[in-house]
Amino acid sequence: MRTLGIAEAKAMLEAWRGTRVYVHLEVNPEAYLRNASATLADAGLFGDGLYRVHLRFRDPDGLLYIQDVTEFVEDGSALVMMGLDGQNRVRQTATVSKIPLDVGKVE
Repeated sequence: MRTLGIAEAKAMLEAWRGTRVYVHLEVNPEAYLRNASATLADAGLFGDGLYRVHLRFRDPDGLLYIQDVTEFVEDGSALVMMGLDGQNRVRQTATVSKIPLDVGKVE
C-alpha cells in the first residue's frame, strides 16, 4: 500500500468512471457496508486537509458522501479513504475497488 495525495486519489477515481466497482464503508463503532456493487458515474473530492468525498453511482443509482477524510491509500486494485480522529484512530473508511473485497466468514 502507498499513501496518495488528493490529486492522485482524484485521478484514480476519474480513471474508474463508467467502471463497475465494489464499495465498502465502515463507520466506527460498528456500522459497515461491504461489497455493494455499482457503476461509478462521477466522483468529487473537495477540501484541504479534511476532505469531503462524493461518489455518484448508476446501475443501481446511488450516492455515497463521506466527510472528514484525512488519508488516501491505494494498493493497485483499491482506493481506501480514511478519516482519523484526534488520537490517530480510524473513525471511518470508504474503499472503492475494482474487485470484490474479501469479507471472510460472517459469524
